[in-house]
Amino acid sequence: MNRYVVKRFIGLIVVLMGVSILSFLMIEISGTDPAEAIARRASFNVTREQIEVVRLELGLDRPIVERYFRWLAGILTGDAGMSTYSNRPVIEDLRVYLPITLTLVGLSLAWVVLFALPVSLACARYPGGILDHVVRWLTLLGICTPTFWLGFMLLILFAVRTPIFSVLPEAGIKGYLLPSLTLAVPILSAGIRILRGSLLSEANRDYVTYLKVRGHTKRDILYRHMLPNALPPIITLFCQYLGYLIAGSAVVESVFSLKGIGTYLVGCILAADSTAVAACVLIVATVFVLANLMGDLINRMICPWMVRETND
Repeated sequence: MNRYVVKRFIGLIVVLMGVSILSFLMIEISGTDPAEAIARRASFNVTREQIEVVRLELGLDRPIVERYFRWLAGILTGDAGMSTYSNRPVIEDLRVYLPITLTLVGLSLAWVVLFALPVSLACARYPGGILDHVVRWLTLLGICTPTFWLGFMLLILFAVRTPIFSVLPEAGIKGYLLPSLTLAVPILSAGIRILRGSLLSEANRDYVTYLKVRGHTKRDILYRHMLPNALPPIITLFCQYLGYLIAGSAVVESVFSLKGIGTYLVGCILAADSTAVAACVLIVATVFVLANLMGDLINRMICPWMVRETND
């Protein structure tokens, strides 16, 4: 197990190094000149000399390899450089925007945990029933519904026609309820379908027949035996979506006027701010690979028989 964890961490570092290089190069290969983009934000009619002055001030005249390693050294010491989009240190921007997105993502995952498990268990306990058919159609609809459309519909229903919530961002958890629900619906729908299918697949295993013959109740078989065996797919999905939720929060944040890391990343991309873009992408990638590692380790603890001995 320890060898496996060390091996995964080495792979994690290699992946993050590759992501850092690619994310830093994205703006360079896009054809957008960051110095020109910054100069034109101050004045539309800019001269070539003004652009070159901006380039010299920001160090954009240096070779890209030198700029990358200077940026990487800063990342390792807690300094991600200056954002040309906000004219502030990137670390300060992340301290402002990242907690908003993390709160949004945390509440979205709470919706998934709160509803996915009981609904899936109810469907698996009474397969083919009315509830099972209704849930199947609702989850299919939830997967196919665009999040921006769903967000607008929730605002119209619960902020315009029935003013339970405000159209503008509210302080506290109440201001995150609608956006977190919007962000959670596709993942919740996919999670219910996957866990339901996994439970129904376990119901056809030989050990379930054996337990029935031994006189175990249906509830005992479902909760104590089938559920632990059916959890690995949903845990893997749950952990994989952590990075997706952070990266995909931009649409929901725009609909609900939240100033999170998603909208900040979009603004940095439009402003050709390679330093901030690389830092944001690196954060998302770090969350993604750590979440995948965490999900794999949890699955191996829940189901020890998944551990395979290797000779390497």
